[in-house]
Amino acid sequence: MFSEDGYLGCPKGVESIMTLNKNLNAKVIDQVNNTQELVMLNNFARETNEYQFKKCLQERISDIISWQWVLEDLSKRLNEAIGALRHEHNALRVVVQRIQNEINEHSKEASRPGALKPLSDAVEEAITQEFNFLRDEKKKFENMIPELEKQISNLEKTRKRIEVDILNKQQALSVEESCSNIDTNSTSKIISQKKRRRFSPVSRWENRCASLKRAGLRALTSAIITRQQVRGARVYLSIAAQAYAARVDAALRRRLHANTSKLHELEWQRAEVIKDMKSLDEEMLTTEQNLLDTLKQERVIVARLADRTLKPPGELTRDNVDIKLKDELSRLRHFTKYLRSNIDRISSLQKHLMESITQIECCAEDIVQVTHLDEDRIRSRLGNVKCNTKTSHGSPGPSTKTNHASIPLSQGIPLTAIMEEDENVDDYPIDD
Repeated sequence: MFSEDGYLGCPKGVESIMTLNKNLNAKVIDQVNNTQELVMLNNFARETNEYQFKKCLQERISDIISWQWVLEDLSKRLNEAIGALRHEHNALRVVVQRIQNEINEHSKEASRPGALKPLSDAVEEAITQEFNFLRDEKKKFENMIPELEKQISNLEKTRKRIEVDILNKQQALSVEESCSNIDTNSTSKIISQKKRRRFSPVSRWENRCASLKRAGLRALTSAIITRQQVRGARVYLSIAAQAYAARVDAALRRRLHANTSKLHELEWQRAEVIKDMKSLDEEMLTTEQNLLDTLKQERVIVARLADRTLKPPGELTRDNVDIKLKDELSRLRHFTKYLRSNIDRISSLQKHLMESITQIECCAEDIVQVTHLDEDRIRSRLGNVKCNTKTSHGSPGPSTKTNHASIPLSQGIPLTAIMEEDENVDDYPIDD
């Protein structure tokens, strides 16, 4: 320390001024340090917030892109479903027209149902059943058309909702991407809105997206079910109509054959059926032998699996050998089940062939008075393009071959088939 008396001419109070200067200097240093610390903290917080902001923004963009992809894929599949339903809608109209043509052609002149009234037998009943079946199927398909139109309308509404949401997400995505490019140089170009807009929570946004996805999946599921129902109805109509037509044609030919054919022709038909029976007997023997071989192989696989369980506990592993053996065992069991089913089908075919033999033997007792009527009906059905196509695709009766030899077939142009769409394309996974 120093004393005022130690300086010549020093004014009084210098020591207090120096002390004040020291205090001010210390405060200045503290202030500078605090300011630099504050600047550093602000820079660190700004960089941290910028990193967190960009990370959250990237996550938000990723969520929007993922939902946009899901909805775009759903919209694409809905569009495909709408196209498939429109294809089925057009097919229904064609089917209705074809059924109407069938009814018109089968109701003309001697081919009409009830031509032998008040007499009636199996042939007349088959013709009446075919006519009633076609009429009922026509009504059913006519009722399906407005339902299908309503289904298409609902699909289009759901698709429009999804497309509007996709456009909103595209706009939101562009806004989010432009938000990440905003810096201090571009803030002057941004015009703030005067009216403050209300924001909804993210959970509500996610719930809205999930609800829209569920609505789209429900619509897609309904479209798939409707399409399968329509296709099933068309397939059923095709098979049943062929069955009815084949039944009528076979009945007509059997009744005509009983009055115009000779006994050796009936015996030839019986010999053909017996030949089929022999073929089925040989097929039965082959199938049974394959079944025995398969059972032996199955026992071998089971023995191998049992043998592998004898390894020490530490060596028991599910390796590729174990997996291959189990797969082979599953395949053999499935093949065994298929062979047993095949044996049942062969037995059923044998039974049907036996019934056919009985029918052939009874054909000789048909009524002679309806010969000309049956000839007119057969000539009318063979002269019709649709009937000719239907009977040629169906399974001919036992007496069809003989009658084809005696009655000339008219060369008709077959109908243009309605092409089905690809059934192997995987449908959209129906889950949430």
